[in-house]
Amino acid sequence: MGLMDNLMELSIEGVWCWQYTTRLQGQLPNLRWFRVIKPACRPDISAYLGNSFMHKEKLEILDLSGNSEMKILPNGISKASSLQVLILDDCNDLKNVLVPDGLPHSLKSFGFDGYGPAFHRASIVELPAKQEHPSTPTTKEGASVSSISLKGCTQLENMFVRGLPNLVEHDLSGTAIKTLDFSTMVLEVPMLKQLFLLGCKNLCAIIWSMAVIPSLNLLCIDTRAGAGCRPPSIDQNKSFRLQVHASVVDARLFRSLENPLFHHYEPEDVCFNIHATSPVSNGPVQSIVTYKEKKVVMHGDQLGLLQLVQDGRYGDLQDIVGDAPMQVFPNPPTDKFNRHIEIAEGSHVFDYALVRVMTRFVESLHVHDVSTIGSMFSGKWTFLRQCRMERCPKLDEFFPIGSGGFLQLETIWAIDLRVARWVCNKTGYQDYNDGSFRNLRCLRLCSCPSLQFVLPVWVNSFPSLETLHIIHCGQLRHVFVLHQLWYPMEISTQGVAFPKLATIHLHDLPVLQQICEVKMVAPNLKTIKIRGCWALRRLPVVGTRSGDMKKRTAEIEKDVWAVLEWDGEVCPDHFEAPLHSRYYKKKLPRVSVLRYSHLHM
Repeated sequence: MGLMDNLMELSIEGVWCWQYTTRLQGQLPNLRWFRVIKPACRPDISAYLGNSFMHKEKLEILDLSGNSEMKILPNGISKASSLQVLILDDCNDLKNVLVPDGLPHSLKSFGFDGYGPAFHRASIVELPAKQEHPSTPTTKEGASVSSISLKGCTQLENMFVRGLPNLVEHDLSGTAIKTLDFSTMVLEVPMLKQLFLLGCKNLCAIIWSMAVIPSLNLLCIDTRAGAGCRPPSIDQNKSFRLQVHASVVDARLFRSLENPLFHHYEPEDVCFNIHATSPVSNGPVQSIVTYKEKKVVMHGDQLGLLQLVQDGRYGDLQDIVGDAPMQVFPNPPTDKFNRHIEIAEGSHVFDYALVRVMTRFVESLHVHDVSTIGSMFSGKWTFLRQCRMERCPKLDEFFPIGSGGFLQLETIWAIDLRVARWVCNKTGYQDYNDGSFRNLRCLRLCSCPSLQFVLPVWVNSFPSLETLHIIHCGQLRHVFVLHQLWYPMEISTQGVAFPKLATIHLHDLPVLQQICEVKMVAPNLKTIKIRGCWALRRLPVVGTRSGDMKKRTAEIEKDVWAVLEWDGEVCPDHFEAPLHSRYYKKKLPRVSVLRYSHLHM
């Protein structure tokens, strides 16, 4: 055997395979290509291989084709640190492809053909060509394998898996696969239910087969660089035909997600959490203001009025004037519904496939820190319930002309949108109908300095709106304006009804004239807080109180209250004596504030 020290390639085939492997134990230190092929029925060969060959640090090819008695892979296979090709064709009694310490990271190619071994084997590090494989299965029973885990094989790019009727789970997490093709790479796996592609940073496409989509019920994808390979937590209590958890960098991959979602499932059949992020992100987009870090008092993760200071140079003015009451903007909604999409960080090129998935399926949408977006996407937003927008400096409008639906929308929450002019346009054709925004309950906007109005009025009622909270929107003249092409004529005289509106909180809207361009009727309004709305001239119609009903409470500056316009429908008697701003309670120094500041610099 000493003459075989330099042997690099060894193939053993037939009845004596298992005996030869025991005799060669500790030999062949330079072995690179090792094949143990089609042995006769003998004890499971994996025990012999584990002791004899798996410690070979130079081993590059391991071909175990036809080892029909092998039930498990050799435990020591993870020690073959140079292994590049693993072939398990016709190992049909193998229960799963899994070893405790994982397959070697160096693995580049993997083959498991249930039809049987290839006719010829190349003497290079690659899988046999497809035409070298049998065209029909060698057995009727098929392979027993139910799980294949190639997790952590960071060099894996090539794979041929076919004829595995019992395969339920396929884990390719952390591999280098660029395109997963179910027509050439993974075939005839009719029971595949779970597919994991976590940490696959090179993945740009999945080419689906009509045969595999119906059985799939869990798809997990993460293409972010450096992403971990731990699968997300799955809600076992939810009964959906398909659950998708995806964090995607390459926009082209959305076409792969669209195929199974859009063409094979109804919205109620699927549950997904999709996160679209940029491959290059320098952190959150810089806000329109620089938050002063001194004297910060937090409520959740939001800031109050006096914390929005653009420059620390005049910070001592706060000490002169005194602390104003905190103008708290509520925490953002955190609920994620069954079909959630998050678009985050950096630059994005939005693929049509993403738009189609969003407009047809999405229930909750969170867009933040995106620097290259002119407007959201037109389409019929049938199921959207929650829209959350943050720190998008180029977002011009939420929903452009051609948008519609909004039958389920409950919450609009937005903060720090520099150029956004409106949520929906009031000109041009919009696919609005009498049901649009009928479920809108909460409208909260903060720090949108270019906002001119929020929503156009084309119906005679917003029947579900309960809370209106808008602060720091310097160009906002009206919250609701008439649609320029169509609206019911009777609202010109009868007004727009807000039957459930209970709370109005408006702050720092210096050019706001009226909340609604036409008469606004809010019979159940309980609280109205207004501050810094110096151009406001009219409050909503609340009517007289009846029975034990309390008057509405109002918090408003004296100067604004004094110039409000009153008539028979809106008069001061409909409100409690207003609480005036505490800004008036502390006296300023008798000297000029700027002079005082200069003297103390």
